[in-house]
Amino acid sequence: MKKITKYILTAGLGISALTMSSCEKDFLDINTDPNNPTDVPVRQLLPAVELSVANSTSIANGTSSSTAFMMHHLVTRGNLNDYIMLPSAFTPNSVWNSLYLDALTDINVIIEKGTADGDLHYVGIAKILKGYIYSILVDYYGSVPFETANLGAINSSPQFAGGAAIYNEVFALIDAGIADLAATSVLSPGNDDLFYGGNRANWRKFAKTLKLKLYNQIRLVEDVSAEVNALIQEGDLISSPAEDFQMQYGTSQAPDDRNPTYASEYAPGTHSYISPYFYEVMTNQNTFGHNGNIFPTSDPRVPYYFYNQINVAAGEEPENPTAYFNNATGFLSIYQFSFNIDPNEGFDQASSQTVVGLYPCGGRFDAGDGATANFNGVGNTPHRILTYFDRLYIEAELINAGVIAGDEAAATEAAIRASFAKVNEVAADAGAPLISAAAINNYVTNVMGVFNGGNATERLQVIMTQKWIASFGNASDIYNDWRRTGYPILHDGNTDNLAVTVRSRDFIQSFPYPQRELDLNSNAPSQKNIYSAKVFWDN
Repeated sequence: MKKITKYILTAGLGISALTMSSCEKDFLDINTDPNNPTDVPVRQLLPAVELSVANSTSIANGTSSSTAFMMHHLVTRGNLNDYIMLPSAFTPNSVWNSLYLDALTDINVIIEKGTADGDLHYVGIAKILKGYIYSILVDYYGSVPFETANLGAINSSPQFAGGAAIYNEVFALIDAGIADLAATSVLSPGNDDLFYGGNRANWRKFAKTLKLKLYNQIRLVEDVSAEVNALIQEGDLISSPAEDFQMQYGTSQAPDDRNPTYASEYAPGTHSYISPYFYEVMTNQNTFGHNGNIFPTSDPRVPYYFYNQINVAAGEEPENPTAYFNNATGFLSIYQFSFNIDPNEGFDQASSQTVVGLYPCGGRFDAGDGATANFNGVGNTPHRILTYFDRLYIEAELINAGVIAGDEAAATEAAIRASFAKVNEVAADAGAPLISAAAINNYVTNVMGVFNGGNATERLQVIMTQKWIASFGNASDIYNDWRRTGYPILHDGNTDNLAVTVRSRDFIQSFPYPQRELDLNSNAPSQKNIYSAKVFWDN
């Protein structure tokens, strides 16, 4: 397991060394700021960039902090409870700033400096990450600054480019990065590469799997059959969990290298609520009245996904009145679309509510003990971004759509089994019990029974619903999937069986532009209507 602590320290020490060197050379040079070195080695820039990329898709700091609520993995008291996202909201501002001001700024330095110095392996990684970052920006905001972005005083008001044009550049960047990885390089990444430890073969497989994902996203507006089939036939894709594109975290608190979602969700009194709808889908219940997502068996991943702070076996009860409580399991939460409607919403449930568990972020495995969630998990579970099981679900969808040939049932079953294997990988690393082969086989048999009995549309629903379940902890691509396919079926506060839920707004189709960008950039467009402004591939 590769931890990030030493690389944070190394970056800090490197900057300190540059500062000290500058001071010793000419400590009276008032035109040089010793606290802002102008020449940072690529070995120190790369881990900073990679951390920015990982954090920008997490629940704590990134796209999943909003999409987890929109995709009904989590529930919150506040605007997102009813699909409200303001230009001043945390996510659109945090992601925009982290990617433009931090990651892309450093990436451009790596590309420029690495090209000049002959460090082409660093340049290759930087170009692949730059392509990935711009795909995120397009997927969430639509048209964004591209060619004239990150030029500082040279152009402080960059032009916005259309998403389709940027996607063309993204594919070119990824291809250029793959070529640089194969070139001769003066320096090559090692442990400073937090994703793959300098393994260029894994970077190449990630890059090609990323292309597959992006082609799948645009397949409704562009014929990409030739490109997709070429990637499939080449076979140089993520082919095992060992090649997953994920950020591995550690257990240190000073400096804090724990999974940022764990650090935020397991701090006292700061937990997000779990969506009761998501919980019922996984436990074969349907009190909401939304048919279609329910499979005829309970999901054995439940104790790895959710941790109940109430020990019902010991007779414990919720600390206060609440909206949703299962007195058989101890699961406690609130409803989506109930903000300012639920008569119990004013009561504190910090020590009673169910919280995210081991698999999403390194929290606790639920063995029924009901302990208060207070930094008592492992904290080092990796943040998954693009995995082997993601690739298999993408291929199952492409077979269903007729883009590639293959056995759709076999591909779907392989994806489900790979999803379970990932949970068991996390469990093994944390010393938690594994899901038994018998439990996995029973679940797969029941799900595939539904799949095999359905038409093409119903089979697609099974594929996307299973991917939605497997992706708990990273809702970023699930948000893209729903906008493209309409699955899984989401909770609707206007058509459920509850009097305490009312949906007054439509689903959010794209993130609002940060208000500061609109105020300071003279070339910025007007603020969009986030309920109707779709990204270019959303057909």
